[in-house]
Amino acid sequence: MAAKISAWDPSLNLTSPDDQITAVIDDGHEFGQGSPTIGRLKLSNGLIFEGCSPSAVWSNDSKFLAVPQWKRTQRQRILVISIEQASFGYTADIFSVLELHSFSGGKIKGIDSPGYKPREIEVDMSEIRWNGAPTTFWQRLLDIIGLT
Repeated sequence: MAAKISAWDPSLNLTSPDDQITAVIDDGHEFGQGSPTIGRLKLSNGLIFEGCSPSAVWSNDSKFLAVPQWKRTQRQRILVISIEQASFGYTADIFSVLELHSFSGGKIKGIDSPGYKPREIEVDMSEIRWNGAPTTFWQRLLDIIGLT
């Protein structure tokens, strides 16, 4: 099990299990007083993602990185980055505040809302909607208005 990284941590410096890629957030800041932090995720392979939480976790095989990403609705989804494909996808589910704990066997595990009414979550990789994959009109509409 990976070390727990709090959603309130101001930074992230997390190296993949195979020591090939490093994920860094060095500009984390609260987006509201006392709220969890948000920042720009930079991977050492050149990929950059905005609006990320430092509570990230690598898959055991170093092929994927899962990281909570804030949406305009002040809710989070899980961003999954494929290192081999240099692509990314998202969970359809939306969460309050995520603290990710582990990523193995194709399952991402953690806690939603660790500070208030915590509940365990488990997301299977089969649930990830990959960028560029076909979507329905309604999925695109929900993405545009920020409800997914």
